[in-house]
Amino acid sequence: MESARPLFNEIATFLAATAMVLRETVVQFERTSARVTENVTMRPGQADRSLVVTLQDFDRLQQEFATLAEILAQAAGKPLESWLRVEGGRHPAEDAIATVSLADLKDRLMRYLGTAMMDLTAEPAGEEVVF
Repeated sequence: MESARPLFNEIATFLAATAMVLRETVVQFERTSARVTENVTMRPGQADRSLVVTLQDFDRLQQEFATLAEILAQAAGKPLESWLRVEGGRHPAEDAIATVSLADLKDRLMRYLGTAMMDLTAEPAGEEVVF
């Protein structure tokens, strides 16, 4: 059972990093929701720049949640053996994070995973939209 330990560490590291980013996204979602509520209740019938920016933040958070769900689903679909680091092979975390098109989200994931461990040079699958 000793050989399963490195594999467990690989999966645990990826899931822990993704969970940390998810936690940050949830906190930001709560803050943005509070700002939306505040803006709507304080200024009924008025659409101003502050409300528009807050709604854009809200949309961005929705994109982050959807992306994190895709990352976890993609990683969960990989065979257990693929989580072992093999010289020259792609790692499931690399494959999953390479598909992230939101630069900030990708940077946060990489920060938690530790960039020295991974070579994530693949281009993102889509274009990030900035408002």
